[in-house]
Amino acid sequence: MNDSVLNGSAFETVAEAYNRNADKYDEFIENNPNLQRMRRKVYAHVTSLLTQSSRILDLACGTGTDAFWFAQHGYTIHGVDISDGMLNRAKEKAKQLGLESRATFEHLSYTELGKLAKNQFDLTFSNFGGLNCVSDLKLVAEQVRPLLKPNALVVWALMPPFCLWESAMLLRGRFKLATRRYAGKSTVFKEGLNYPVYYYTPKQVARAWGKDFELVSVRALSVITPPATNKEFAIQRPRLFQFLSKLDDALESKFPFKYWGDFTIVTLRRK
Repeated sequence: MNDSVLNGSAFETVAEAYNRNADKYDEFIENNPNLQRMRRKVYAHVTSLLTQSSRILDLACGTGTDAFWFAQHGYTIHGVDISDGMLNRAKEKAKQLGLESRATFEHLSYTELGKLAKNQFDLTFSNFGGLNCVSDLKLVAEQVRPLLKPNALVVWALMPPFCLWESAMLLRGRFKLATRRYAGKSTVFKEGLNYPVYYYTPKQVARAWGKDFELVSVRALSVITPPATNKEFAIQRPRLFQFLSKLDDALESKFPFKYWGDFTIVTLRRK
């Protein structure tokens, strides 16, 4: 796959879709207890591996929600994204929060990361499927690799090709939703636009990074709790949601459930 994959019309469509969504994005994530729980899980995982004062590269950073959490907890983070709308919102929030020195943002595509200084980051991070818009993760890894320090970490939360909750929708006759990931690719409709989304297994992620990175762990997010886009379940059925969340916690790193979540947290370390 050549670089046009990342610079072509599909990525322009993704950028425009998120530009249109930028003003509504924060409201959705802030009022979504399901998504908030998932973020806490991701943060706990990262902080268990990474010491404070470490430098993080946040790919597809959006409006900076993750970046600001890390900045407020002692990390320095540089976020990149292709959506001007999202980045403008992130920069506004950084100023409001007084975090401009710890959380910085830049408009960069994955093919433009060579503009950043080499050997400076302890972690490359991407949350909640930002990289699922890329058709070839190897291209991203090739761009990021020179930016990472020895023993640096990769923590990417990606949508896998099988989601147990979505597959269970077959029982309700929702065939299209239940099977949309199975082919490894589907089309997403957002803000009046459509663009392709690709689903990755942990093995595919590890293969993209090559033999100089070792797979550390695989964890699922939301195996038997609803997907991130479903906030109504947690609001309308709080007790059941809490019960399912506890089961999720028990299953998230167990085979085969760790491969069956709405997202999979794939962690690798540079050898």
